Amino acid sequence: MAKDAQKDSRLRVAAIVAVLHEMSEGESLSPSGQRGAGRAWSKDHRRVLIGRRNLFRARTRRSTTR
Repeated sequence: MAKDAQKDSRLRVAAIVAVLHEMSEGESLSPSGQRGAGRAWSKDHRRVLIGRRNLFRARTRRSTTR
């Protein structure tokens, strides 16, 4: 068990050093903005694939589903 604990400690230290090194560099990955929903054709096909009404029928309904 002592070897496992020592190995875990070394890995933890290595991870902390790697993070600190990256932070000192000043460059980090930033999350990208949300991707666009796409054209109406793409939205329509996605809706049909998950079992919802197609986009034309969804837009022409008189009221929203509750």
